[in-house]
Amino acid sequence: MASADCKLMPVLLEEIPFFHELSEADLSSVKERLAEKTFAKGEALFTEGNACEAILFVKSGWIKMYRTSHAGTVQSLEVLGPGETCTCNPGARNWTYTLTGQALTRCTVWFLAKEDYVKLIQSNPKLSHLLNRVFAERLQRASSLIAELSSEDSKKRLAHLLLELLAKSGRKDSAKGVISVPLTREELAQMIGTSRETVVRQLYELRRQKLIDIQSRKIVILDWQ
Repeated sequence: MASADCKLMPVLLEEIPFFHELSEADLSSVKERLAEKTFAKGEALFTEGNACEAILFVKSGWIKMYRTSHAGTVQSLEVLGPGETCTCNPGARNWTYTLTGQALTRCTVWFLAKEDYVKLIQSNPKLSHLLNRVFAERLQRASSLIAELSSEDSKKRLAHLLLELLAKSGRKDSAKGVISVPLTREELAQMIGTSRETVVRQLYELRRQKLIDIQSRKIVILDWQ
């Protein structure tokens, strides 16, 4: 899958779920404090272990979130798309990035300074409840990932990942079952804890079973409803 097929319409700030509970006045105030920045494909937005000084919200493009072990092994954990955010706990004493964020495609993000983010959360009870739900959902995804990686069935792990990517891959394409998130076979392997060769073999097995179709730079899920 390649970036040429992954251009999605950028979102408006008010379309981001995190800001749905804000009044027009609060949203206007947030807009004044946002810094917009564009990153080239392959560029790092932030690096694990470094201090986190701002929260990002994705306007357009795709961002890979991954961790690197002491042995140098890369474990891809998540892909952020338009409208998604990398949040931090405003009650934490020290803010550091636990993952590295790398642009899978050319992407544009909004940054909200740590101080403004904390004030926003503390002054808006609805946002506090929303943040709790976000953290609960991420904890659930992390637990699911651990359970999946402990499974010996790599094909099931791959199928589950493809369905997750389908949900992220775009308002128009996803309706057709087309996955347009630009992950390479190697990156797919990193996300399910297996080898590139295994992913290639399992993809062709899923195609043989007529569950997916592998087209030029795309994967189409044929039976996904």
